Amino acid sequence: MALFHLSVTQTKRSAGQSAIASAAYRAGERLYSEYYGEYSDYTRKGGVICSDILLPSH
Repeated sequence: MALFHLSVTQTKRSAGQSAIASAAYRAGERLYSEYYGEYSDYTRKGGVICSDILLPSH
């Protein structure tokens, strides 16, 4: 029997949070934020086995 877990959280710019930084942290990647003009680099973070970032076509 397989067990699944889903956790959903909101990222609020008004609270000083960045969706790009959050995605980079979860994926263990280096992403650029055009809004802030800076990179979020979490490539040295361990424990990421598999990651996929899905974006809309536009």
